[in-house]
Amino acid sequence: MEEHFTPKQIAEALQVSESSIKRWCDAGSIPTIRTSGGHRKISLEGLVKFLDGSDRGMYTPRAIGMLSQTRARQAPVPSTNPAPTDNFIDEFEEALIDGDEQRCRRIALRWYTADPSIARFADRLICESFKRIGNLWECENLDVYKERRGCEICNRVLHEFRHLIPEPKADGPVAIGGTPEGDNYSIPTQLIELVMRESGWRATNLGANLPLRSLLNAVHRYQPKLVWLSVSHIENRESFLSEYQAFATAIPSNVALIVGGRALDDAIRPQLHFTAHCDNLQQLSNLAIRLCQNG
Repeated sequence: MEEHFTPKQIAEALQVSESSIKRWCDAGSIPTIRTSGGHRKISLEGLVKFLDGSDRGMYTPRAIGMLSQTRARQAPVPSTNPAPTDNFIDEFEEALIDGDEQRCRRIALRWYTADPSIARFADRLICESFKRIGNLWECENLDVYKERRGCEICNRVLHEFRHLIPEPKADGPVAIGGTPEGDNYSIPTQLIELVMRESGWRATNLGANLPLRSLLNAVHRYQPKLVWLSVSHIENRESFLSEYQAFATAIPSNVALIVGGRALDDAIRPQLHFTAHCDNLQQLSNLAIRLCQNG
């Protein structure tokens, strides 16, 4: 059953009065259900819809069971709740394959409540689940539509998680990134954005299948301190190397270029110029926190 919250919890999370939440509920601004006793209840999905349509943010995620990170952006500390186990991964994989979006959302929230680190959430729950699903698909033990459907479900769940991370400081460093042309894997770059924002960066995911010349235009437009490139698939290695080298050379010397992804194997990686390569999201988180603290 999907978890629901009281107006008081939502009011604390958004740092507004409880009467305001009740008024917005009654006006239909926040999707609400009524219990048999007439009490208002708000689902996470309903809260996210409200946040999407307003300029409000989540200031105190712990009020609805989500433990926020400190503004100082120290290394995340697990909560006192029981740590997630492999059973979570088993359940999440099964829910993705079954196309059960509400169950996926519940499991993701339970995991993050027990271990409030987007990096560990990404590496252990999301990446491990899709690694298993990918193995099933490659062995022809899973219909491809189930894998694609699972990706869409995961994208929607991750979009909601963006509201559960405290907004970076207004003067925080800027980071942008995406995946190169021909790479349609959107989940890795979406996870990177979440990790960067959790680490204090004003990060913007520019999406998948992005020509590097267009990403360079964004660099000139946003003036970031860091650019990431997630590479899960390369259609043509020679073309990619040529475009990448032109891109890397054109980036200002004071901009960190961080790369990662399963397509950057031991044969291609030595041919690339970059500031750092990360094998997983925890490595990226550690690096992003250090860079943010060093200004």
